[in-house]
Amino acid sequence: MGRKKANNRKAGRIAQSKHGDLLKKQTAAQEQYDADVAALRNFEVTDFYDKLSASTIDMGNLGKARTDLGFDRTGITQEKLGDLPDYVKANLATLGPAGTTNVANLARGADTGLTNTMRNLQVSTAGAALQAQEADQSLAATQDLIAQTGSGGGGASALAAAAARSKAGIAADIDMQVKQNEMLRAQGESTLQKDLLAQGNLASQFDLGQQQFNKQQQNQFDLTRFGAENQMNMFNTGQQQQQNLALFSAANQMAQFNAGQNMAAANSEFQAMANADLQNAAAINNALAQNAQTQTSFDLSRAAGQTQSQSNEYDVKANLFDISTNELSEIDAKTAENQAVIDLGKMSGKSLFGRLIDPLGITGGGNALEKNL
Repeated sequence: MGRKKANNRKAGRIAQSKHGDLLKKQTAAQEQYDADVAALRNFEVTDFYDKLSASTIDMGNLGKARTDLGFDRTGITQEKLGDLPDYVKANLATLGPAGTTNVANLARGADTGLTNTMRNLQVSTAGAALQAQEADQSLAATQDLIAQTGSGGGGASALAAAAARSKAGIAADIDMQVKQNEMLRAQGESTLQKDLLAQGNLASQFDLGQQQFNKQQQNQFDLTRFGAENQMNMFNTGQQQQQNLALFSAANQMAQFNAGQNMAAANSEFQAMANADLQNAAAINNALAQNAQTQTSFDLSRAAGQTQSQSNEYDVKANLFDISTNELSEIDAKTAENQAVIDLGKMSGKSLFGRLIDPLGITGGGNALEKNL
């Protein structure tokens, strides 16, 4: 029994010597464990699929088959029969109502040669001028005589009054001639207008009768000539129309045959171009669809790779956490085991164990090991 306690005390002393190093390792393992736990807790998971979208095809880039390939599908040309010949139209235009009398060439106004013979009557002023001259000379002589004899002013006044009366008489005579000339001129103009009217009426009546007779004769001739020409033209037109109908029928049949051949060739060419156009459109659409599928596959693959990379990173951190957990567990177990050996040594003989290990700071109240434990 004593030997066993001695061994326990010896083991306690050995365990006490290892206790400080175990505490340091335990502290380091605890710090690494805490760091790994924090790394896992703070690890942010990114959803790399969140921003992905399906790669669609722009409808504007799709190849589309054309509905109009530019073919002119004009049908058979239908020809029209000609209208009446021009010579028939010309003859029809010559037939019209009886002509009216034209009196524009009858003599009118000055063309008749009639004039107003009293239009240019003149006033004679020679006698009036002579009387005025004689009155002036008589007045001048009388004034000289009065000046030489020294007679009074009464004679001069009487002389001047006589001269004034003489000139007034001259003016009255001239005025009378003017009025007489105007009256004669008016009478002559009235006579002229009556003669002109009579001449115009006579000429109009004669010309009207003559022109009406001439027009009747011309109309009768035109009707007779038009009747003969119209019968001939109607016969010629009938023959021409029959010939035109025959020519048109033959040309129309030939045109229908040619149009049918052209339509068949055009339809064949159009069908070939339409098939080629459809194939091109399908090839374009397939290429666009394949490009869109390739882009979508690439985006999914890239997101999967990024997700796997993040998962691998998390796995590394989780593995490190497992390692730190294991290391902490192991060091905790070693520390607890070492503490148990120390405690057993204490219980195997306190006085002796205390003396042996007091230099190591085990005995006494509240040592460092007991506090850590």
